[in-house]
Amino acid sequence: MSRNQSTISATAGIVQVFAVTATILLISLTQPVLAQQVTMETLLDRIQVEDLLTRYYYDLSQSKAHELSEFFTEDALLDVDGTVAKGRAEIAKLYQSPEPAAKQAAPAKARRMHMLLTNPIITIKGNTATAHVIWTGVMNEGIGKLPQVVEQGREDTELVKQNGKWLIKRRYISTDGRMPNQFDKYFKPRENPLGQSR
Repeated sequence: MSRNQSTISATAGIVQVFAVTATILLISLTQPVLAQQVTMETLLDRIQVEDLLTRYYYDLSQSKAHELSEFFTEDALLDVDGTVAKGRAEIAKLYQSPEPAAKQAAPAKARRMHMLLTNPIITIKGNTATAHVIWTGVMNEGIGKLPQVVEQGREDTELVKQNGKWLIKRRYISTDGRMPNQFDKYFKPRENPLGQSR
């Protein structure tokens, strides 16, 4: 075999190895990311996390906003569209209802707001978890009137289990659509902040 033939053969071998490696890499990148397999070990934790998120909004709808800080760890972070509260005291203050404007009419008694939490993606890793949900605010003006979707967005939450109880460590509430409110000052569109911070 001549020197040129050896060089051509070696080059062909390198190209072939490169092609196989590139193919394997492309196949691995195009495979879907599989959801966490639910096991008996993770099932109870998933239910407890989902119950915590649901209870959070139920208490909010029952005018128990002052108690919502109890869902968080002592050093928790709550970020509502860029308005940030750190620690339970700041979180409790963030959830205090703003004083109504002097000329603002009192809301009709028949009105009722419901918050729907859908499409939960919950991942459990020992004593830590992440949860992604879509939230939708539905306003009911009274019997005989059609409900209206008034707001919608996403929540990305990191949780920890302390003394057998799940608590929120970091929570990012990101609005995709709603009427203007008190959190608009720092609003910027964003994706999942938990995914970006890893």
